[in-house]
Amino acid sequence: MTTPTPYYISRKQAHDFLAKFAKALEFPESNPLLSQVYGFGGVGKTTVLKQVKQTHELQADFAEVSFGLTPGIETPLKLMEKLYELLPKPTGLWQRDFLPKPDPFTSLYEQYQETVYKLKTEPVQGKSVDTEQQNTVKDWFELGTATLLATGAGYLGDHGTALSLGLDATVKAGGMLSDASQALKPTKERIQELLQQHPATKNDKQLQELMLEPIPKLTHAFAQGLIQKTQKHKRSIVLVLDTYEKASSDIDTWLWQYLLEDTPLKSYSVRILVAGRRSLLEKENWRKLQQDRDIIYEQRLDEFNKEQTKEYLQHIGITKSGDIQKIYKVTKGLPYYLDWIRNEKKKGIEIDFSLGNQKIITLLLQGLNQKQKQIVQLAACCRWFDRSLIKYLMQQQRIDFETGAYATINCFDWLIKCDFVEFAQGHYRLDDVARDIFRLSFCQEDKKQFRDTHELLATYFEKYADQEVSPDNPAPKKYENSDWRQYTAEFLYHALFARRDEGQRQFLSHLFASRYLNQIEVVMIPFAAVTAEAVVENYRLLPDQTERFLKSIALSFLFGWVMLADEPAKYEINHKNGTKPTKEDIEAALRPCFNQVDFLEDGLGKYAGLLYKSLRSHHNERMDLLKQAIEQADKILTDTHPEFSSSLFSNVSDYLYRLKEYEEALGSLEKALAIKDNLPKTWSNRSVLLINLERYEEAVTSCDKALVINDQYPEAWLNRSAALMILERYDEALGSYDKALEIKNNFPEIWINRGAVLMELERYDEALGSYDKALEIKNDFPEIWVNRGAALMKLHLHEEAIASYDQALNIKPHDPNILSGRGLSLSLLRRYDEALANLNEVVKVQPEYPLWWANQGIVLARAGRYQDSLASCEKALELQANDESGHYGKACYFALQNDVDLAIENLQQAINLNPRRCRREAKLNPDFDSIRDNVRFQALLQG
Repeated sequence: MTTPTPYYISRKQAHDFLAKFAKALEFPESNPLLSQVYGFGGVGKTTVLKQVKQTHELQADFAEVSFGLTPGIETPLKLMEKLYELLPKPTGLWQRDFLPKPDPFTSLYEQYQETVYKLKTEPVQGKSVDTEQQNTVKDWFELGTATLLATGAGYLGDHGTALSLGLDATVKAGGMLSDASQALKPTKERIQELLQQHPATKNDKQLQELMLEPIPKLTHAFAQGLIQKTQKHKRSIVLVLDTYEKASSDIDTWLWQYLLEDTPLKSYSVRILVAGRRSLLEKENWRKLQQDRDIIYEQRLDEFNKEQTKEYLQHIGITKSGDIQKIYKVTKGLPYYLDWIRNEKKKGIEIDFSLGNQKIITLLLQGLNQKQKQIVQLAACCRWFDRSLIKYLMQQQRIDFETGAYATINCFDWLIKCDFVEFAQGHYRLDDVARDIFRLSFCQEDKKQFRDTHELLATYFEKYADQEVSPDNPAPKKYENSDWRQYTAEFLYHALFARRDEGQRQFLSHLFASRYLNQIEVVMIPFAAVTAEAVVENYRLLPDQTERFLKSIALSFLFGWVMLADEPAKYEINHKNGTKPTKEDIEAALRPCFNQVDFLEDGLGKYAGLLYKSLRSHHNERMDLLKQAIEQADKILTDTHPEFSSSLFSNVSDYLYRLKEYEEALGSLEKALAIKDNLPKTWSNRSVLLINLERYEEAVTSCDKALVINDQYPEAWLNRSAALMILERYDEALGSYDKALEIKNNFPEIWINRGAVLMELERYDEALGSYDKALEIKNDFPEIWVNRGAALMKLHLHEEAIASYDQALNIKPHDPNILSGRGLSLSLLRRYDEALANLNEVVKVQPEYPLWWANQGIVLARAGRYQDSLASCEKALELQANDESGHYGKACYFALQNDVDLAIENLQQAINLNPRRCRREAKLNPDFDSIRDNVRFQALLQG
């Protein structure tokens, strides 16, 4: 055990903490995994951590980071990498040669990084990575895994995913297909598809799982690596997380949910030390974890009492009782201040305590003249500073930079020699406690001057951002520039303190724009800084309106920015253990952001805000908002970034498409094509709109244009097939689906739609094979089981058909489409009671749908309940006279009673309304067996 520092004074709180930790290190299985020391700034938390390290450095290896000071630990993955890097490496050849197994974390993390690089730089097909692949990779690996919010739907990339119409291929009881467009896919679905197709991942299921869930899998590897190190070296490992109040919410979630709850570290010689200003157990998730697992020990640290203060001061040579009393009265026993006194005494500086109960700020500034005090307060307003920034502030305040602080040293060089200034992450800054004190005193003394200083700083960083990228440049050029992003983040931080309403709006404008361009750090940095400082200041330094605003949007910023581009109905929040926030909480916190959209300046921020607000508005208001978005797009578009400019209109088109405003959506998409007409996605999306407008030939032509640009674009083949299928050009549709499968053979929707075409071609065995292929890829998709059941019905394999419908019902209980198909199959096996139970449930759920009444009528006729059967068929016709289902049901009803004339008459009426479907059904329907040889019946089937 090493000798402790001579200035360390034990307190009962610290003693208890040290003793408890020592016990946890010696007997890990029966003691807490995580130990936290907490208390407000300057109370001595870091000193206690140093004492732990000095006490146990011979028996344990320490990996220590400090949030806000240690660079490169912003996300869980980066934090794990840094902690691992800080642990001792094996030395000597023999250690490497005889290592029992490769390091689990290093090898898996290297594989992960290498794969991310390949996904970014190597195309799925062709010679270069397209924009959509780039956006998918960025969305998932830079946004999706940077945040641990678990959403059922993920979130949309704003540059859009190609729309694919296709067909949902839900074969109804009578064998009809309903067309429905495929919605824009969430990020998780897009990354799954990419992983299934990309050469680097498509043949490796384990690697796909890693890329889909990197946080939990790498955390397990991290824990296993730590355990392996302890077993190899026979030494404990201690992970130290200091200034934890500055850790991001993602880090916090990772720590409790993944590292503590989901790994076996507690049973091994690995301990975690946390120091921060607030208790972890203030948060519900942490309390729940402690209740369930009992793995946390925490100890609050308070100031020294009078005796401890006296002992400390005697240690450093201050022994006079009067001086000790005065010092205690001034410092209140806070270790930070006492340490400052020690440093001053060490430098031979005499401190005047004669003022007794003066504020500590006066004590800390003792010996400084008015100009020097002003310089310190100006520097305290900065999150960091360099020579250029201090020179600028001096000029603005009419302080001579060269001699304002001291006759022989300039203001910057004088400032960095102050004890409370530290160097971190490439910049100088005041340490946290000193900055808290000096900023608060500055604001209390002269609030106007405090705000004016932040205004000066906002102007400074805005100027540097403009110098980096001219304001005349389009938004993408700005947000792509890392220096511009850093300067803009600092600008926004200071604007929040200086500009009240304008500062809020500038912040919101960048929030919407940075979300749109996936560069969220521009607002994440200032928001995280302000909220971390608020733990100490309780927002006292912010303008009142800004304080209320930031409090109101806190949840939306921590969680809701991910879902800004999602309709509330389309995403789910699946928090572990059912903890908050709920979707309703997040959406409520987003409302203040949208309330200010109308007041934002013209530009990308307002454009994106209008889009996102439209997702949370009623139809008419949505239309108005989207028209305003088009007006903004007209102002933003630029010749230098045609793809970005085109996307402004194609994205509005996507939003209009969701509203089923197909004409307006097409108009917006035509604008996109006028700017850039060589994107296959845009032509393919155009075909979707044309199909919905029943302009099928034009839709085929639009797909053909997409395929001229890129014949390996599967969505274009899918949409082409959909249009051809509606045109009843089934052989051509099948050929297009086969082309799509050559590109994307592990995409279940293609196999489903191919099966639907084969059903139309009456190639039922092949259709069944296509559905089975789809099930090999995705067996929890109820539509596949439904369609498979329909194919089996056509093949007269009714028992198997019922089993297939049962599988569908297991996934989607009470679904009318599934129940109807199952009921028809049961009726052909003469299990009429079960069949009618299914059909009765269907008509209760959707009584306005004529097909269900017609199918009920058919089953009743098969059961011999002819009067009830006729009533059901008439009900179908009453609901919709021009729907073929009622006439077809009556044809079955009369055929089962051998009434040839009326059977043929009603079948003729059904065929007049839907020739192909009704002829195909009648060919195989056993209800017509009694009249199958009739010449008129055969003539009807032939057409």
